[in-house]
Amino acid sequence: MANRNRKRNISIILAPFSIGGPNDAAKDGPKALMSNGLSDDLIELGFNVKIIKPDKDLMTYVSTNKSTNKKNRIKNIESIIKVNEWLSKTVSREIKNASIPLTIGGDHSLAIGTISGVVAGLKPATTGVLWIDRHFDAHSPKNTPSWRAHGMPVAVAIANKNYDSHPDFQKLLMIGKNKKLPKVKPENFVQIAIGEKSYIKPNTKWYLMEDIDSRGINKIVDEALNYLLKRVKYVYIAWDIDSMNVTGTGTSGDSQLNLREGLVLARAINKRIRLTDRLAGFEIMEVAPRLERKDLRGQTVDWTIQLIAASFGGNLFNNLSRMTRNINMHAE
Repeated sequence: MANRNRKRNISIILAPFSIGGPNDAAKDGPKALMSNGLSDDLIELGFNVKIIKPDKDLMTYVSTNKSTNKKNRIKNIESIIKVNEWLSKTVSREIKNASIPLTIGGDHSLAIGTISGVVAGLKPATTGVLWIDRHFDAHSPKNTPSWRAHGMPVAVAIANKNYDSHPDFQKLLMIGKNKKLPKVKPENFVQIAIGEKSYIKPNTKWYLMEDIDSRGINKIVDEALNYLLKRVKYVYIAWDIDSMNVTGTGTSGDSQLNLREGLVLARAINKRIRLTDRLAGFEIMEVAPRLERKDLRGQTVDWTIQLIAASFGGNLFNNLSRMTRNINMHAE
């Protein structure tokens, strides 16, 4: 992490998997973002970009090992383990190679692997997570309503061995090279933009959309980052696009961030975390273009790329190609 060249190296890890969610729509996210210029934008901003894809063996395994709905079992558990082991190894390797891992999903069960990889690549005690999501994602087998892993990554990240004794959950806890639990201390895990009404609330520090509505995005972001940066050296950003007021995602609704609020958050990530060399890595999940409302087609991908670019120092005025794509510059 001390390598000063790391600030300019980004490894885009494509993870087109939706095996942890209720449908396969989110697997289209990586292709949609890449085909709309994500890597080009980052290159134009001055980054050295490496693109990493899962190999054919992993893709074949996932496509041929989808489990049936077995009672009291996490759905697709073996494929979820396989994919997250690959992600954990890949994220950890890229950190050790002095590159910032930028993982593009896919459903949010993939955070089990990305967070595991970050902790393996760094010292767990020095690492915290900023989780931007409409949901707590803190279920486990003892309280899951769906038995789907996309609702479990926060529980996996903050759990100790005694959190849930279910064999499938115990396997998720052991993903990655670092077997020490919890992967991230609950007090070093900050959640922003929670809009769901859930009885399962983790022992993390969290801010509801109600807090943002009443106190304003700037105050919440400042407070959250002040808290986190005092506690840890590095921060991992886990961003679920369903935190934004878009329709091309698994669960959309009226209690979400607007684009301006998202950009305020992204710019704070850039200024206070990335530019100070405290960015452990970044992920963005749940982009599902096929679920998008027809009259809003293209919005979800556009917003997602804007948020990523802003988190890495971009805006319309220092990114000419995005400016020409989004604004009609021809004189009348």
